[in-house]
Amino acid sequence: MHQALRLTEIIDQISWHTDRDTLPDLALTCRTFEGPALDALWRNLPSLEPLINCIPTHLWGHSFQGELILLRPIDTTTWATFRKYTFRVHSITQSEDPSSIIEHLRILMLSYPYPSSTMFPNLRSLAWNVHEIHLAIEFLRMAFVSSLVSLDLRIASISPALICMLSTIGTACPNLTSFRPQVDNPTWNRELVPFLTQAICQPHRLSTLTVCELEDPGMVHVTQLQSLKTLWLYIGSSSLRHTGLPPQSLGLECLELLGLQAIRLNHITDFLRSLRTVQSKHITAVFSSNAFEQHSNFISEFCTILLERCDSLEAITLCEPFYNTFHNVYAQPGNFGALHRLRNLTHFDVEAACTISISDDELGELVNAWPKLKTLRLSFYRDPTITVLPTFHGLINVLRLCPELVSLSLVIDTTQLDGINVKSPGNGNCNNGLQEPTIGNSPISSPLDVALVLNSLLPNLPGVNLEVWIGGPLDALFEKPWAMEQWKLVNCLIGGFRVVRTQCLGQ
Repeated sequence: MHQALRLTEIIDQISWHTDRDTLPDLALTCRTFEGPALDALWRNLPSLEPLINCIPTHLWGHSFQGELILLRPIDTTTWATFRKYTFRVHSITQSEDPSSIIEHLRILMLSYPYPSSTMFPNLRSLAWNVHEIHLAIEFLRMAFVSSLVSLDLRIASISPALICMLSTIGTACPNLTSFRPQVDNPTWNRELVPFLTQAICQPHRLSTLTVCELEDPGMVHVTQLQSLKTLWLYIGSSSLRHTGLPPQSLGLECLELLGLQAIRLNHITDFLRSLRTVQSKHITAVFSSNAFEQHSNFISEFCTILLERCDSLEAITLCEPFYNTFHNVYAQPGNFGALHRLRNLTHFDVEAACTISISDDELGELVNAWPKLKTLRLSFYRDPTITVLPTFHGLINVLRLCPELVSLSLVIDTTQLDGINVKSPGNGNCNNGLQEPTIGNSPISSPLDVALVLNSLLPNLPGVNLEVWIGGPLDALFEKPWAMEQWKLVNCLIGGFRVVRTQCLGQ
């Protein structure tokens, strides 16, 4: 054997860069490779099926009633092999339908003859992203271990056993830093909240948490977590919120991201109003844009209370959960007026929450307050009822006022070229950092003129982003075939300009 293969670091690197299907063969080559190859093979399990495959198939059978059973007890040799593999498991992600193995899994877990904490002693991350979690109770009992730091559970079905199991998470997994119970049906929250509250009150190292509103002890614990950096809360109606805490007695501090989701935006506003303060760099509000009586005044009220509670914001995102662009709230630039005082804003994204009617002057007034803006996402869909759109004049003004801009989504009327010199539209002003802007279904009549203007304003532009036309909301538009041809031609022309410019610079 070459001397290099006696170095553990080299053996480990070979194992980690070997294709997963080839790792079993590598482990069988010699004792030197066996351990590192098995470590690489078992460290991150993409499903639970490999656990079932550890048990010889001849031990499985069916009863006279057709139920899956073990024909003989699993012997100590098989268990030793099983534990040799599970000892190496650091993460488990179940994303495939477990129906074919769920009964095998339950029997295997119930047959385990050793303490439950010894099955996965080194497990760090568990993600259950599929249905039938209520049938995986026996597995969860084994997987909730003290070494676990990340737990992601999709709760697509509930049972009394599952609900009780959830309450043990905090005690069984005291070192959790990330916990995300995703509840498919919000009506289950009332049943789950007491048990989730107990679970969340135990860990003191949480840095990422996604959960519905908790009972008072849970909310107090969450607001006191110094380690918490990312918090996602699912908010119910204030009329259904029962709390014994004094108004504005709670505050959220030191967050990097606060995400709030509700059916209506005013539910989120009411929740923010109930807090004393919110110190977060980024706030995302997710709400249903076609909910009954959802209107632009809700946006104004939200922005006003947002400024009162979170005056240090750097990023704001408003969206609806399914990007239902065709049923967005109609908004005016004035609805966001309160946010002008956020001088450090770098990210403003409302394209998936509302449809804005905005002129060149109004666009300039909106972004003038945010000189540090790097991301501006206002729209990628032109609603037929909107008669006022910004033009290239508005785009030029945005690039002048926000020189650090690197991401842009904005529908503009490219047919309005009055006062625009297509060969030098910005009078020398340009943006070298902005690439692939999203212009959506902006009106277009001359691909050549549009390409000339964009090429001059954005010298490093490889092309306009056309992904929104593929599989997104614009995919169903009647004019898609014609519009796509126009914008593909624009990109083709921009590409040609880049080739010529590169050749000229080379000479």
